[in-house]
Amino acid sequence: MMLRIIKMVILLLILVPVQAQFQLSGRIEGLKDSVIRIQVPFVYDFFAQSGLEVPVGKDGRFNFRFPLDKEKLVRVMYDKASVLVLARPGQSLVVGRANTGAGLKPTGGSLFKENKVLFEADPLEYPVFLEIDPIRDSLAKFEPDIIYARYIQPWIKHAQEKATAIEKTTISGRLKKLFIQEVRSAAYCKASEFAMQGFMKRDQLAAFYKRLYGSVSPKSTVSNPGPMYYWFVDYYNGYLESDAMNDLKASGNKKTEPLKYYTVSLDSGTALIKQKGKPYINWLAVKNTNSPDIAEAYLAQQVFTKYAEKDLKYASVLLKELKNTYPDSRYHPPLKKNVGELEVLLARNEHNKSIRIVDHYETITSVFPVIDSLKGKVVYLDIWGTWCGPCKQELKFTPQLKQYFKGKEVAFVYLDMDDDEKDAAWKEFIKVNELTGIHLRKTREQMAPFWKELLENAADKSEYYPQYFIFDKKGKLVVTKAERPSRKEVLYRQIESFLNQ
Repeated sequence: MMLRIIKMVILLLILVPVQAQFQLSGRIEGLKDSVIRIQVPFVYDFFAQSGLEVPVGKDGRFNFRFPLDKEKLVRVMYDKASVLVLARPGQSLVVGRANTGAGLKPTGGSLFKENKVLFEADPLEYPVFLEIDPIRDSLAKFEPDIIYARYIQPWIKHAQEKATAIEKTTISGRLKKLFIQEVRSAAYCKASEFAMQGFMKRDQLAAFYKRLYGSVSPKSTVSNPGPMYYWFVDYYNGYLESDAMNDLKASGNKKTEPLKYYTVSLDSGTALIKQKGKPYINWLAVKNTNSPDIAEAYLAQQVFTKYAEKDLKYASVLLKELKNTYPDSRYHPPLKKNVGELEVLLARNEHNKSIRIVDHYETITSVFPVIDSLKGKVVYLDIWGTWCGPCKQELKFTPQLKQYFKGKEVAFVYLDMDDDEKDAAWKEFIKVNELTGIHLRKTREQMAPFWKELLENAADKSEYYPQYFIFDKKGKLVVTKAERPSRKEVLYRQIESFLNQ
């Protein structure tokens, strides 16, 4: 793995001119991991791609250059901490940490001054109210205004204090606006994250969103805004949807009239979600409430995210919308190339015999006939859906899982939950993702007997997605709620414990 990283670094240095690279170097004392990770967003989504892994020496030193086409705020992750870094092509930053437990700080480089301000502002700071699980029963009885005053108002005030501190620095006016907007945007994101923890009922949540966002403009104060601003726009979409539904209810639930913010009716919107996905509807709201350049960038990120998820259907649909709405978009050429890569994968795996769909899967009402056909092997069952973001995130770890057990008596079964109208898209998805193994699909209603037999003896009978199960070589269900692929070695040990039985 480390050799592959080093080869990638050398290749990047050869192919990309220094003027189009950013250099990050430094020393991190007491680093537990052997790498740091750099996430360069396409527009704003750090999680759409795995990022760059930078090898760190035993003394904590590293020196890395990576391609950069324009100024961006990138995310640097070390151990369990992370910071935002201002990066520009042809420039550099040196960072350091004096001792274990301390935060990373800029110590030199051409962007030292600017990053010193950004690091001190720390837009990624995690609030205490998200670190401690809320006492849900006690919070549920409070009105949204009280919850806002107790938890959110102090956090928003804290963000304003950061903004005031940024204003007093000597960095450029443009960067002041950029950093302040990132800090404020991040504060609203954390507030929304807090509200979505499940302790508020629908009406409470709607009132909370109204209190949080009702007087806030979604428009950017700077050109080329940072990633936290776009995350804010994403969360703001939650408020727009909530407010539109309240407006619809107040108007007598006239489902054929245009929804507030969306310019399509509820019935049309529901149909569009099936045809083009929820990101398309979210983009409509952004397009109708924000500037054209923000809406264009937002849509471009949705295309890239679907590409990163290897979701060819929706990546193609959204790319077409990008081209039709913004014919001269600078995002279109690279995204067209990305989507083309998925089309190549689909063609390559169209007849891949290692991707096997169970015959007559439509009529199967139990998973055990499939498991019984694999006796002699330990079976890892993955229950997922093409609509499920966490499911698709976990699929990114399956190649490593399968490589670990290559040549061993381990089989992989995938039980997908999707509507019948998604049948073709499901088959396309597993081929584009090269998801070797045995596959079957069921609708939500048809999943009932599967959940019943799988969770019959489980203490936790929650039917959430994704969910994993392990069967021994005799076909007996031995682990419910098994570890996820992203748990890597923990899952590997769990599976291995049944291999030698």
